[in-house]
Amino acid sequence: MKQKFNKNYMLQTALILVSAVILTMAGLSFVTRYDNKYIAKAPLAQDQFVDIRGKGCYALADGWTIYPDVLLFPADFAGGTDAGYETWAGEYPNLSPFHEDGNPYGTATWRLRLRGEGVFTLCLPELPCASRVYANGEYLGGTGDVSLENYTPLVRDSFYSFSLRGETELIVQTANYSHYYGGIWYVPVIGDTDSVNHLTAMRLLLYGALCAVAFTLALFCMAYWRCGKSAADRITFYFGMLSLFFALRVCYPFFRLFGIPSVRILYAIEDMAALAGIYITLRIVFLLVLSERLKRLQVVLRIISLVVCLMGGLLPLFVFSPLPGLVPAYGVFLSWYKIIAAGLLIGLTVYGCLMGISHSGTILAAACANGICLFYGVFSIGQYEPLAGVWPEEYGAFCMVIAFAVLMVRRSYAIAAENTRLQHHLQEEVREKTEHLQELLMERGQLISELGHDMKSPLTSLSNMAQIIRLNDIMLDQDTRRRMLQIEEQCGILSERLKSIQEIAGRSSAPPQREDMLLNLFMTDFCRSCRPIIELNGTTFTEEVTPHPCHVMANREQLFRALENLLYNAADFTPADGEITLSLHADKDFAYIVVADTGCGISKEDLPYIFRRSFTTRGDRGGQGLGLAITRDIVLEHGGRIGAQSVVGEGSTFTISLPLIHTQN
Repeated sequence: MKQKFNKNYMLQTALILVSAVILTMAGLSFVTRYDNKYIAKAPLAQDQFVDIRGKGCYALADGWTIYPDVLLFPADFAGGTDAGYETWAGEYPNLSPFHEDGNPYGTATWRLRLRGEGVFTLCLPELPCASRVYANGEYLGGTGDVSLENYTPLVRDSFYSFSLRGETELIVQTANYSHYYGGIWYVPVIGDTDSVNHLTAMRLLLYGALCAVAFTLALFCMAYWRCGKSAADRITFYFGMLSLFFALRVCYPFFRLFGIPSVRILYAIEDMAALAGIYITLRIVFLLVLSERLKRLQVVLRIISLVVCLMGGLLPLFVFSPLPGLVPAYGVFLSWYKIIAAGLLIGLTVYGCLMGISHSGTILAAACANGICLFYGVFSIGQYEPLAGVWPEEYGAFCMVIAFAVLMVRRSYAIAAENTRLQHHLQEEVREKTEHLQELLMERGQLISELGHDMKSPLTSLSNMAQIIRLNDIMLDQDTRRRMLQIEEQCGILSERLKSIQEIAGRSSAPPQREDMLLNLFMTDFCRSCRPIIELNGTTFTEEVTPHPCHVMANREQLFRALENLLYNAADFTPADGEITLSLHADKDFAYIVVADTGCGISKEDLPYIFRRSFTTRGDRGGQGLGLAITRDIVLEHGGRIGAQSVVGEGSTFTISLPLIHTQN
């Protein structure tokens, strides 16, 4: 069954295409009018002199004469020569039109006659690949070495200052045995020094901004993909690579400005970066639009684009030197490949829009702009060259980078919105589960408490009856009396265990309510309450409380219970002539409650386990091992810590640390 296109999608696609075409053509029309060397060119007089008048920058597009395969010096023109060809800058990308075998390589001399008054600066942008410059019959400088014997290529933006005194001849010698275009392919610019410097700075700032934006996007995408590393993040990876290759592609003005050598490598990197951008763009569009459909076609197109990408890097390095006749065909092939790739991108994104695929409209607009810029760049040779801006092809590639950046922002926003929704839903669910769990805990605590209360009454009655029978001596033999005593002991044990169960149930039924409490006052009240019981057996009880105010967030009843367990444990294990010390001191962040005794102490083997439930060192003296465990739980619930130190035969020390709260006076 064939899938039908929605009419609404068709209308939307048409609007996107029309809008993209109108905006792109308007932008290209603007830069062609206001940033074009062929518009800002210096006027050519009827006598073939280029007039330079006033301040500002002028493009030296017209009035050139080329002398192929010969290096002429100013003295050679003294007697006149007619062996040259009238031309304009940009007409001949290389010397292949002058050679029957199509060889683009060789030497040439370019001559331009100037007229004006004043000191001017000449900017020769990216002269491939070696040059010498003469003005007023004087040598101004050059790049590399133009001689065939010592040919040394060096591509850079060159600047030369000289004086114009009436009529002057400008002579440029060039040599190219390295690249597929050479000579005066880019239009030189002349003007006063400030204007030329300003123009150069504007161009470098623009390229620097494009490079910085693309490189930043590449780093962000690489970090984002590195964190994710899922199959769904392949688009993020490819977008990062697209941004990285675009940044590498548009950084060539800085290489040219500083005259970095290795000409062939630089040109190979530039071509390969541009072609890699096309390859990666196709990969992203395939993932977004075709997904798993037409896999064989995708594989074929990817192989073709990858092969072309490799050709852009390998041919300038290894093939053009031994086979220079391939250079003209290679340039034509690259131009048509870029145009076909642009048409394919537009077709794929149109299909995506008609199918209603998410975010296809943004990519369609950028692909349309990129295609128009590619067409314009190919068919405007000799009519447009940026004065301070970038080339149309670079504008188009940057549109693709921005489009995919918008796509990534939208996807990130959608993911963030979905995460927020899920998080909100999860918080509500956790809150509901927590409330339900608290209700269950409270019900369980109440049930255990009520059960313990119901069991306590018959247990007490049983114990009392056994005690009455034993004490009244109602015809009991010795064995029966002993068994009645055992019944009383077991009833006492059961009563203690029920008390512990009720205590645990009371603690787990609801979270403690804590408040700001002055620990100094609490310790004084606690000592006053417990002193009579401790001193009943003759044990000395000492209280040491710091005068420094110690405010903590605590539950009074629970903290009282925790200290009570520690104090009564100390009393059980301290002899009548011993001493128990309860002290409070503090530092900057914590308050410390210390319970120290001079009792029998705890062995090193038992010390790590004393806070575990059901662990006791009382032996046959009873005890369920719950007191210290309950104390530890209470301290932890208060955000504190508890520790113990002990030496057998010398006593034990328990330390509770509670976080202080700092109140403003």
